[in-house]
Amino acid sequence: MAYFTKVHGDFKQLMNYDAPSYTVGSLNAITANVTVQPQGPKLDFFTITGNGTQVLDNISTVFQTVQQLATIHIYEFSDAGDDDSLAIAIYPTGAWTTVTLDNELSNAWTSANVSVSSSATFTN
Repeated sequence: MAYFTKVHGDFKQLMNYDAPSYTVGSLNAITANVTVQPQGPKLDFFTITGNGTQVLDNISTVFQTVQQLATIHIYEFSDAGDDDSLAIAIYPTGAWTTVTLDNELSNAWTSANVSVSSSATFTN
């Protein structure tokens, strides 16, 4: 009998391209009527937020910083007026934590006005 180890952390698919949005839910949450991609890889999800255009102004720095330790598999930039944000999914897991990524980006940006959360919502 074939067997594979679940590699993406929960029973949800990595990305449902047929849905208008996708939020990484709780561990082991089950979603009905969607295709699951079990071959992985397991990803960590983060949202990087800054006031005004700070994310856009520092987008190159964000990518260079994150990719020192990880590969960005999925990203989405959101221009929300007062708070721009960048949702990312990275591999390998554990390369960054919210604290280490926040500290590294704060040191790398022209302004230290950045916050990092450990979840991401992709809307397009």
